[in-house]
Formats: sequence, C-alpha cells, structure tokens
Amino acid sequence: MLLRQARRAMSSSVPRPSLKHIKALLIDLSGTLHVGDEPTPRAADALDRLRTAGVPFRLCSNTTKESETDLLERLKRIGFRVEGHEVLTSLMAARQLVQERGYKNPLLLLSESAKATFPPGEGEHDCVVVGLAPAELSYPRLNEAFRILARERPSSPTPAPLNVKAQDLPKPALIATHRARYFADTDGALSLGPGPFISALEEAADVKAEIVGKPSRVFYELSLEGLGREGANEEVAMVGDDVRSDLGQGAVECGFLRVLVKTGKYREGDEHKGDKPPDMVVDSFAEFVELLL
Repeated sequence: MLLRQARRAMSSSVPRPSLKHIKALLIDLSGTLHVGDEPTPRAADALDRLRTAGVPFRLCSNTTKESETDLLERLKRIGFRVEGHEVLTSLMAARQLVQERGYKNPLLLLSESAKATFPPGEGEHDCVVVGLAPAELSYPRLNEAFRILARERPSSPTPAPLNVKAQDLPKPALIATHRARYFADTDGALSLGPGPFISALEEAADVKAEIVGKPSRVFYELSLEGLGREGANEEVAMVGDDVRSDLGQGAVECGFLRVLVKTGKYREGDEHKGDKPPDMVVDSFAEFVELLL
C-alpha cells in the first residue's frame, strides 16, 4: 500500500496536501465519474464508500444534453446509486434564472430533452440560453440567436412605431450553462464544447454572457446548500477533470481544495493550464476517495 501511494505521489509535479480537514465533496460528473455510458475505474464503488463513511457530497454537472430525469436514469443504468437531491446541474441553474428574471420566451439552444424542462414560451424571444447541443449550434440557429441579442429584424414594408426605438428596449440576455472549450466524447477523443460558440455570440452581438454553471461562484454556492458546511468552504474539496471549468475562478474564490483527476478530458500537462494550478492531481476519482478515507 505504501509503495503504491509513493509511486502515485511521484507521478505528478503538484504536491499533495493533507486531506484530514476535508469534510464534504463537490464532484463533477462527465469525465470524472463517467465518460459517456462508461464509469471511470471503480467510480461507482468509490461513491458508495463515501456514502457509507458519511461524507456528504453533491454531484455538480454542466451537462445540458439531457433533462435531470434522463440524467438520473442514465447514471443508475450504468451502476451509480444516485438520488435527485444529490445532483445539481447547470441546466437547473439556467431554468431558475429564467424564472427569477421573468423571461417569457427564451430561445433555447439546447437538446430536445433539456428543452422539455422549460415551460412553453409566448411572445417574442427575450433571452437566449445556450448549452451543449451540437444539433442546435448550426449557422441558422446561431444567426437567429445573434439577431435576438443584437435586436436585428428583417426589413418590413410596415414601419415600426415611431415611439418604440430598439435602443430603448431592454437588451436580451445571453445565458450560458457553461463555456467549456471542449469535452471528452464517447469515442475517447475531445470534441468542441459550447465555449467557442458563446464567445462568437458575445463578439458579434457585443454582449457578455451570464455563466450559470461551473466555474461560477453562484453555482458552487448553490451546490453547497444542504451539505452542512456553510461558512467552512476550506473543508470542501471540488473534484473534476477540467482545470478551468471545474476548478476555475469560482472554486478558487470559494476557497475549496481543488482536485484534478486524470480521466475524461484530462490531457498531459493540463495541471499547468488555467490561472491557478490545482491543489492536487490524482489518477482517478476512486484514487482520491481512497486517499481521503
């Protein structure tokens, strides 16, 4: 056991801190617990070990490929024992923001499963919600989103009322579930994430996207609710495979122990990317749980 741990410690240039103070975990899903429909090595058993040991955790996902119901069903199908209250997704955060702001008809660049979680819209589009939905990120759909954000309309033979000027109307919001540059696809290779498309809309429409998922601080603070660690962020570890989207700005601001796993989208040298290196690098989520317990 000691020899194995020594070899693991030498496999990374990032020193390993003590884990004695860690009392709760925030855990990324895709790339950390599973890649597509394949769990990462011993991940399901590791999650069960946390539950048996009484370590509270929340699964924090930027996934927008499917509704929360479909996500839970898929996790259970591939071997994870997960309950609804243990999961928070950026799709849930986006829907909550749309409701709180009173938007009536968002343009949803989301998968069909994710769209179904929003109530039917009415009237003109008043915001744009973008997630990871390859079929929706085509030129026609992105151009439709651009025109909404820029308040551009096709020429009409009927003049607009003189008392209504576009610049006097509230500018539609661009809401992004996350802006990951890429993700680990089901074939093991990296594929484009929504980040580049969001950047294109920001540039073209001269707007700033509101990021509601990781790594926003608001999302992490929502994730902490119910874990019993309020005011003790230093006792929380965030575990993920993306040094920017999982362990970036919000995780740094919250003061979490940030743990990078070498599964999913991880590529050699990722620990040296981003604004601040992770606090710890391990081969897998299961290895981290072994070290923690």
